[in-house]
Amino acid sequence: MRVLLVARVFWPNIGGIERHVQWLAEALVARGHTADVVTLNRAFEDGRALPASETLNGVGIARVPFRGSTRYPVAPSVLKHVANYDVVHVHAVDFLADWLVATRPIHRKPIVLSTHGGFFHTGYARRRQRAWFETMTRLLVNSVDALVYTSDQDRDLFSPLTDRGVMIRNAVDLAPWQAIERVPQPGQFVTLGRVDVHKGIAPLLRTLAALRDRDPRPFHANVIGPEVVDGLLRSLTEERNALKLSDRVTFSGKVAAETMMEAVRTADLGLWPAEYESFGISVVETMAAGLVPVLQDNRAFRYFVDGPTGVLTDYGDPARAAADIQRARDLEDRGLWEVAARTKAAQYGWDSVIGELEGLYARVIAARKGAA
Repeated sequence: MRVLLVARVFWPNIGGIERHVQWLAEALVARGHTADVVTLNRAFEDGRALPASETLNGVGIARVPFRGSTRYPVAPSVLKHVANYDVVHVHAVDFLADWLVATRPIHRKPIVLSTHGGFFHTGYARRRQRAWFETMTRLLVNSVDALVYTSDQDRDLFSPLTDRGVMIRNAVDLAPWQAIERVPQPGQFVTLGRVDVHKGIAPLLRTLAALRDRDPRPFHANVIGPEVVDGLLRSLTEERNALKLSDRVTFSGKVAAETMMEAVRTADLGLWPAEYESFGISVVETMAAGLVPVLQDNRAFRYFVDGPTGVLTDYGDPARAAADIQRARDLEDRGLWEVAARTKAAQYGWDSVIGELEGLYARVIAARKGAA
């Protein structure tokens, strides 16, 4: 099969969708298919221009210009790249999905859409988001050839709009994380992911201040990931300093994969304060390494807590979250929790997912040919 994957964000950007699409493309190539990616031509983290085309591990990459918000980037030239493929798989609900559905009478290709959380990442313009969701998104998900829910949360969110969705959960390349031989250092905490508004870093800082005031033991939190909102890191650094946490919290920014995995190898706990996530790939990766997570009680993260696999809390309530982190530090049966975290993460491996997607592609291609 010739599969075109369309995503507004892709390598070298860092994030959940980026990594998921890269793994999917490389897995398809490894199984003998052609898999290429069309994405946008600027890096979201710093706005730098990216090459119009290049190749990564056998995957062709074409990048197109856009205007407008990175949440809903307007990039009509994506249409120029569709012709030579059997199926188009769009990742996330945005302009690219809307445009390719609107222009299907021109390109006549079957379209698979993976939800990846929709666009409910912040509270900004919530009423307008809801109105768009109930109208335009409803039309979109009922117009694609196949709709893929990528998480239980997405099924709950999108299923009231349509009865056509199928569940194929996000998959994660677990092998590098499962191979980590952990040597946890007491009081070493790690948080992975982009520094973005909805990632909950400000509530995390207030929680760590509360933890310092209630627990005399030393700790250090390493926040790893690039800033994607101009000025946010400066604001967070000012808050960190005002809370007198400059010796306890480090903002490491974007680091090499090896540095990130070393931080996980020595971490005592993973702290995940995001107010919203579509899935949580980094959570799964670190759980696969045996790192016990203390998770914000959001809809996506609840699915990761199944018995002793992690702790749910509310970072918006610093006193409660600090108490929960202290409790996690004091677990007597830590080994049991680490094994449970690894076992839970193993449910999200690629082995079964790639076969499900191949079957879905084959069905929509056959159905489109039959309707021609």
